[in-house]
Amino acid sequence: MNTSFNESANKSITSFTNQLDVFQKTNSLIEYIKTHLKVIEDDLDFDVFDLVKKLNDISSLVNIANLDLTVISKMLYGASNNWEKIFLIKNAYLTIFETFKTYDKHRKFLNDVSTITYPFLKEELREVNNLIKKFKNKYKYESEMSVIRNNISGHVSDNVELYYNTIIKFDANETALMIVSFLEITLNLQNFLTTILLQEQLKKHTEDIIEKTRLEISDLKKINSLKNLQKRP
Repeated sequence: MNTSFNESANKSITSFTNQLDVFQKTNSLIEYIKTHLKVIEDDLDFDVFDLVKKLNDISSLVNIANLDLTVISKMLYGASNNWEKIFLIKNAYLTIFETFKTYDKHRKFLNDVSTITYPFLKEELREVNNLIKKFKNKYKYESEMSVIRNNISGHVSDNVELYYNTIIKFDANETALMIVSFLEITLNLQNFLTTILLQEQLKKHTEDIIEKTRLEISDLKKINSLKNLQKRP
């Protein structure tokens, strides 16, 4: 295997893994803060937390897909026989197909954010969606990719002839190019999501609430400590 390609893939895997960890740790912190805030103030507006958590969930989806496809690319590059390549190609198709299916569930949310909350990002999201549309047309998402997902990678069809005739047409080089095109889309999508998260207004609002929460939780702990002291004989 080409050493530089292997090193590049490993760096990408490390980067995607670190990003995924950050998104999930942030979401855990958000849930912790919301739980403690509810004890202190029931009618507090949690919209900013919910927005960040939703964006982190979508970013996590993107990073999981990137991780899977980078690992597949690395293994595909070093595959020593056709059946290894077939196995990896099947999983590449499945990952891409299912990622787009899940992304479609978030389309309305992202559209609302880009048209209502941050309208200056409307064109950026439209570009992402246009790239997805071009990708689906080029790689025949609704016809060929869905057949592979439904009969080869997601499920094993009892139509052995269909299974065999499909996999013998798999092309490792074409699949590698397909993965590269997909990663270009996810890069644009991640840039869009990051732009939202880095908005000064959102950032400041989040920081203010977190600071307020930290102080209130601290006060609550002090009160509880005093109560415990008073209860001692």
